Amino acid sequence: MADIKDLMARVIDDLYAGLTGGDAEIPLPANTLINWIQPGIPLHPSEFDFAVAGPYAGPTPLTMGFFRELVSVIQGDDPKMSREEVLKQAKLAYQQHLLGTWENWSRLVDFIPLPAPGEGQSGWTSRNKQGRNKHTQVVYAQSGRAVSQVYADALNLCMVADDEISDEKKEIITRMRRLLQEEVTVEDWISGEKRIEIRQSQIMKAYDEYQTRYENAVIDYGQRLARSQNGSAADLVEWSRSGGIYRARAIKAWRDWESLGSKNDVERAQAVLDQLLGTSAVQWVADLRSDVEQARNATQGVFGYPFFPASVVPGGFARSDSWTTYENHELHRSSQESSISRRGSASLGFSLGLVNFTGGGGGGRREEEFKIQDNRFGMKFQYTQVEVVRPAFNPGFFSSQSWKLKHEFTDAYRTDQLSDGSEKPTGALIAYPSKALFVRDLTFYSSDLASYMKTKTEDIQAGAFVGIGPILLGGGYQQSSFNRESNLEITDASVRIPGLQLVAFVSTLLPAAPNPSPDIKNWL
Repeated sequence: MADIKDLMARVIDDLYAGLTGGDAEIPLPANTLINWIQPGIPLHPSEFDFAVAGPYAGPTPLTMGFFRELVSVIQGDDPKMSREEVLKQAKLAYQQHLLGTWENWSRLVDFIPLPAPGEGQSGWTSRNKQGRNKHTQVVYAQSGRAVSQVYADALNLCMVADDEISDEKKEIITRMRRLLQEEVTVEDWISGEKRIEIRQSQIMKAYDEYQTRYENAVIDYGQRLARSQNGSAADLVEWSRSGGIYRARAIKAWRDWESLGSKNDVERAQAVLDQLLGTSAVQWVADLRSDVEQARNATQGVFGYPFFPASVVPGGFARSDSWTTYENHELHRSSQESSISRRGSASLGFSLGLVNFTGGGGGGRREEEFKIQDNRFGMKFQYTQVEVVRPAFNPGFFSSQSWKLKHEFTDAYRTDQLSDGSEKPTGALIAYPSKALFVRDLTFYSSDLASYMKTKTEDIQAGAFVGIGPILLGGGYQQSSFNRESNLEITDASVRIPGLQLVAFVSTLLPAAPNPSPDIKNWL
């Protein structure tokens, strides 16, 4: 008899190994924190269409199918409506959908993670009906604070170095900034209204895209390496025959990042800015404050509330075929509790037992133990990792030595640091979500699990969420005017969950901040 916790621990360990790398020659940044979500949040590919061509754009070849669906639905509601009126309403619905999903994603990633969440602190809620942002459809917040608010407060409540900077250095700073960001005039597809937005430069977009490709190649390599060491004989044979290919792919992705993604140029520009602005940061911080204020004024949500904009790179990932496949039909033969899964909630923030969520993920949770009688258990799904980008957010501020917090910030947050930079960090903003991990089209191969899930279909239809750790087995939430269901499919020997779900964030830990230089004499 196998325990579902042990089997799912193996899946989590494989994903964890892929996310953190598996080869010293293919490094990943060490300053990362993985935040699992319990259970995964069901999403539809159309909810990332705003990132394909921008939230104010019309349909693209990639998103035209969804627009045609809107036209068909609207035409079906009133067959007598003219084609012109149908298209007009479809355009409005499409625009509202883009704005609503952009706002929803921006609010979803605007959280500060906990370094070691306990059970009950990795969940999410939907259809929030309380508070200032009661229109927000999905909420995932671990520390209860927003990255955007703490970042804005740190900018507004800090003193900056005021030493003289030469005209020559000012010119260099301007050039470096132009390399990393640009001002873009955008036009609303429907109203024709024009506005100026600060966005990543094309070079910076390429940098992020090729960084993501490299990291996904490392994930694939690390996950296959982990399976070869702890998996079945077939996994080991596959690795012995093709492990070199996956390693070569990861190395090639690194080289593409360097050449096509301008890795060295971007990082050199960032280093130059850090160095030059270490002596005078008055104008730099003023520009950062202006970026935040402009973002707040320029981005109004569908209900009229401002939000701090965020997107994803690559923008079309949800409709892409280039995802990594995880497949293991012999989990029951190879499952074992590793040092990761044994730490349980101290490491993951949730139990790996079967958990039912009711009330839209908010309350009424109950956990049920589940045993597999016939010891047969397998799993298959696709997964990918994407970059979370915030145009008005500059992480370089945190590593600069040209600022320090005022007493007003310390009094408000009861700490004089954003982060102390320790292994178990403390502070007002210890980290921020920088990547997101998605899985899609899951299939569990287990007759016992299939039988169990058949007993839960009525609960799911009534609004319950059923999941194992970060994997959602059944349930859906409503986003804007569209119902997004998980479309649970159960046979005698399998459970299939088509569609997309968000299962984890990878957050970047801050260094010790502030860390003002002792050489600075003048503060403003």
